[in-house]
Amino acid sequence: MPAVINQETCTGCGACVDACPVEAIALQDNGKAKVNPDTCIDCGACVDACPVEAITME
Repeated sequence: MPAVINQETCTGCGACVDACPVEAIALQDNGKAKVNPDTCIDCGACVDACPVEAITME
């Protein structure tokens, strides 16, 4: 399962975008991060990079 970003907790800092090795995460127009589940390789790099623990692997 791909990474899941809690939209209420996400601060839009972009750390997960920078950490993702396959560019599966982008910041949306609302400033929050969103995962493309078709691109995500379930590596968990974004989970480790998130300073507010807004990302989980389900």
